[in-house]
Amino acid sequence: MSLETSPGPGTTSSPSDAEPTERVRAPWITGFVFAGLGWQVASQVPSTFTVPQQIKDIDPAGHVADFAWVNTIGTLSILFLGPLFGMLSDRTVSRFGRRRPWIVFGGLAAAVALVFSGTQNSVWGVGLGYLLQTVFVAALAAGMVTIVPDQVPSGQRGMVLGWGGVPQAAALIIGGVLVSLSKGYVGQYAALASLMVFVVLFAWRVGDPPLPRERREPFSFQAYVANYRIQVRQFPDFGWALATRFLMVLGYGLGTLYTPYFLSDVLGFKNTPSDKSNDSHLLIVVAVNSVSTVALVVIAGWLSDRWGRRKPLVAAGSAVMAVAAAMIAVHQTWGMMLLAGAVLGLGYGVYLSVDGALVTQTLPSGTDRGRDMGFANLMTIIPFALVPPIAALLIKFAGGYAALFWASAIASVAGAVCINRIRGVR
Repeated sequence: MSLETSPGPGTTSSPSDAEPTERVRAPWITGFVFAGLGWQVASQVPSTFTVPQQIKDIDPAGHVADFAWVNTIGTLSILFLGPLFGMLSDRTVSRFGRRRPWIVFGGLAAAVALVFSGTQNSVWGVGLGYLLQTVFVAALAAGMVTIVPDQVPSGQRGMVLGWGGVPQAAALIIGGVLVSLSKGYVGQYAALASLMVFVVLFAWRVGDPPLPRERREPFSFQAYVANYRIQVRQFPDFGWALATRFLMVLGYGLGTLYTPYFLSDVLGFKNTPSDKSNDSHLLIVVAVNSVSTVALVVIAGWLSDRWGRRKPLVAAGSAVMAVAAAMIAVHQTWGMMLLAGAVLGLGYGVYLSVDGALVTQTLPSGTDRGRDMGFANLMTIIPFALVPPIAALLIKFAGGYAALFWASAIASVAGAVCINRIRGVR
């Protein structure tokens, strides 16, 4: 990713790219939290609840391989679209600002894609629906991930992103409840899509300084391709922050994404027409994990602002996540699944609240925040694309689910090692 970020000769800073200094108030944070709920539910819930079950209903014998390619194709599309949407967001000239048009368009289009997915009755149809969901959620994310460094001063970001971590942590339990209370896949997806109203309301109420037309940089395909060359020597802290995020999310994904199949294949909780045992036990695991995550996410973010240190908290969170993965790798029972889920949630809550603030403090430039945050957001997407093929190989050839959980622990520890290489943030 080429990060030539200095303004050109004769240019001056504008309010749209200046470092924010005025603290945001409670209504802004409240709107951000509820908009985050709509965004995170659309991002997380389908791949955990609805898509795997749809595929298993359609193809019971090949559901593991089917889910692997559906999830991989949908998620890898963001590899190309995330930075593209971020670059276009940086260059958007409208009276509504740079970020709000992307938030509104992405939210409404993602809602339509969710409802479309509920009407599908083939694996290819489910795959297409999931692809459309990921594309439009990426457009929404282009605005959401950038509006914090645009408008929140660095000394407040830990607290704001701690609150922003609440919907990220609670999305699965809230989405799981909506899914369980809705009838049929159309009803389930429609319930998830309804939360996009919070996204639109936030975009309508939040201020977003427009980019002066004379300040807009021309878009070029060469510049877009150059995004994928990370100049680690020039901006090493940003590179290490991305590596940390990638490894931490990979560890979390390896430890959680295949929970529905672990409950069915190892613990014997299967769905039948009269007993949705897998769904009910999955919801319990998600609830335990979500509650423990929320318990620390705001406190850890606030503490990092007050303490002025980010790295020790990220390292502590990664260590706790590794312990949780090792617990379930060694002893695979229902009780241990619940305990490990709670421990994992505590570690992930600490990591989640601080990581976002840390990444924004390593951004190379204020003029290309959308591009850089779009690339940083890929580090939360790509790992989930890699989990299904990695998991399929580990489960089949390397010792089953125990190998999967050990891989989760190793990735989390590697993330802790990378965080210590950052020098510009304490």
